[in-house]
Amino acid sequence: MLHAREWIIGTHRAWLEAPDVLWTKVRGHTSLADAVTLLEIYRELGAQRPIFVVTDLSEATSVDLTARDHVSWNLRMEWFQASIYIGANLSQRAVASSMTFLHSLSGKQSRAQHFVSTPQEARAFINQERSLHDKRV
Repeated sequence: MLHAREWIIGTHRAWLEAPDVLWTKVRGHTSLADAVTLLEIYRELGAQRPIFVVTDLSEATSVDLTARDHVSWNLRMEWFQASIYIGANLSQRAVASSMTFLHSLSGKQSRAQHFVSTPQEARAFINQERSLHDKRV
């Protein structure tokens, strides 16, 4: 499948599925440099319109503490419609949930994290969110 835009970030890959879904496959370790680049992609795409970010963590191993801090301090929830994680283990779920909790304590806007097992479940969630949005509009 051809994607309108695609990025290789270290051992990770991200691609935009038009109009508003950014898929990310995380493989191995995530460094500060990787996190900075991912955040720049979120910022660029999210400034155009809020996006769904689907992150496959099934092959992820670890994240630099500085990378986690950088994302936590610089992430803007208005860039996102939702964050969906595929294959997150217990510790990855805890980290994602704690970042959301810390954002809410600091007064920053926060969004719930969604955890699924497969890309098909992620797509179903996105379709459900779009359907709910269409009903509200």
